[in-house]
Amino acid sequence: MSLLVLLVVAQSAVLIYWGFRDRRFRSAHREARRIHSADTHAGRLALVGEIAGSIAHEISQPLSAILTNADAAENLLGEPQPPLDEIRRMLADIRRDDLRANDIVRHLHSLLKRRELHTTMIDLNEVASTALSLIQPVARKRLVTVRSSLDATIPPIRGDAIHLEQVLLNLMMNAMDAMASNTADGPTERILDVATSRYDKYSAAITVTDTGPGIAAAYRPRIFDSFFSTKKEGMGLGLAIARTIVHAHGGKIWQEGTSAGGAAFKFTIPLQAA
Repeated sequence: MSLLVLLVVAQSAVLIYWGFRDRRFRSAHREARRIHSADTHAGRLALVGEIAGSIAHEISQPLSAILTNADAAENLLGEPQPPLDEIRRMLADIRRDDLRANDIVRHLHSLLKRRELHTTMIDLNEVASTALSLIQPVARKRLVTVRSSLDATIPPIRGDAIHLEQVLLNLMMNAMDAMASNTADGPTERILDVATSRYDKYSAAITVTDTGPGIAAAYRPRIFDSFFSTKKEGMGLGLAIARTIVHAHGGKIWQEGTSAGGAAFKFTIPLQAA
């Protein structure tokens, strides 16, 4: 066999080998994406499960108001000279309460749907506002005061709103869990602060701060590890999923202490190049 033939055979073997490796790599990448999507969706289902009871009560309020106004309007229409201005006011209230209930259901439906990360141009403050509206019923039930500071100068970013809401909801739920264990020696108030800001000229940030006891130094290196949890019944997936989502957006997430002794979690998302 000539040297030329041997070279051709060797080259063909190399091409076959690398083609096989490439197919295996793409297959493994698809499987990794599938597993990540399933884990992320499972994390959202767990979050919705935690807040469902409080949100159900939140939805029942506008529905009850709708029924009350509808009954009252019906009675007024039966009068010889119906007070039309009063009926119009009731109809406006019905419309407002319907939109409120529909908004809550729509946001929950978005969180429950299984979907892969899909980025578009979004407003980070809108993401924060939506997550805050969902968490408010839970905060009221747990006697937590929620404060927010949203920087209106942040330009639109490229991201997936539902996935980023999941990150923020997880951080806020963790913060409220931490404050539930406050003792007489710790802060007397349960305060949850959420802030958006410019982190630097390249990225925006969201910070979640609580007045809980903070995180023990021994736990800090592991808090983003899968299956590690400081909570007795925690699955240890929430922060690991949050980190994966933030990294998929090209950002970073970390924990830092506060001067008041609580904990602060911050994550960044890159700004679009000018």
